[in-house]
Amino acid sequence: MLEVEEIHTYYGDSHVLQGISLRVEASEVLGILGRNGMGKTTLIRSIIGFTPPRRGRVRPRVAASFPR
Repeated sequence: MLEVEEIHTYYGDSHVLQGISLRVEASEVLGILGRNGMGKTTLIRSIIGFTPPRRGRVRPRVAASFPR
C-alpha cells in the first residue's frame, strides 16, 4: 500500500537520503533499523511530507475497500 522510489532528501546542502526505495503491501509490517544519524527519521519525514524529497517519488496506494 506504500511505494517509495529512489528518493533523495536533503537538509540544506547535506544529501541525507540517497536513492532509497521500498514497497510495503497490505498486511505487511516494515521495521527500519540503523545507528544514530543514519536517516531513519528523515525517511519517515520524507514519506509523510514533513521533509519532502527533492527527487524520487512517494506513492501511497489506497485500497478500494476495507476487508470485513
